[in-house]
Amino acid sequence: MDPFSLFKRTYSTILLIFSIVLIMALIAQGDTKIASDVHPALAYVAGWGAILWLTMVEGGQASLVGLEPVNRELYKSSHPVCYQCTSLCHKGDNLDRYLLGRQFMVVLVVFTVNMSCGPVGGATIWDLPKWITNVFLESGLAMILFTTMVGQLNTQINASHCMLDYIDTYFALITLYVSLAIEFSGLLHASYLVQMLVGALAGKPIESNEEPRNGAANLFFWTR
Repeated sequence: MDPFSLFKRTYSTILLIFSIVLIMALIAQGDTKIASDVHPALAYVAGWGAILWLTMVEGGQASLVGLEPVNRELYKSSHPVCYQCTSLCHKGDNLDRYLLGRQFMVVLVVFTVNMSCGPVGGATIWDLPKWITNVFLESGLAMILFTTMVGQLNTQINASHCMLDYIDTYFALITLYVSLAIEFSGLLHASYLVQMLVGALAGKPIESNEEPRNGAANLFFWTR
């Protein structure tokens, strides 16, 4: 490893560790929204639980999108749960439905992380200099490093290299079902109107991998 790469990895790791310690200490002294309004214990559980789920939401996307062109029969026996995930997700337009529901999950999970771990206004800790408090707490840098490096980036990279193994768990399958359920609820169906509008403006109608919807299916789709 060249010296510059070693330097980057070292200072990035130090910043991440410092940010996590800072956030955990803030929760302990009740200076986050949930810790202040309810109890620090709930903030710890909700914060780390949300980060854990975020790892699957982000890593699952990398795996499911990457495995779409791969013949599922090649790993049916070696990775049975992964096979269940891709069989469901790659059927018809389910991949698009999954991506739509998954994006809502990202927003919901990050909101939970912010409520659990984000500092309340004017929070201070350990009599740190004002400039450190401003950089890490007021600007949100500590939360950004914690959320992106623990919950998002490392999982995306790992999943892109280990696509089969990453979603060969029931945790991944449950996350997939939740994403599809969110899409099925119709909560985000206005996105399809935007998709159709953009396709029409670009002169490229939206193509489906499924048979045309019948009257009842059309009524259900547009009602949602």
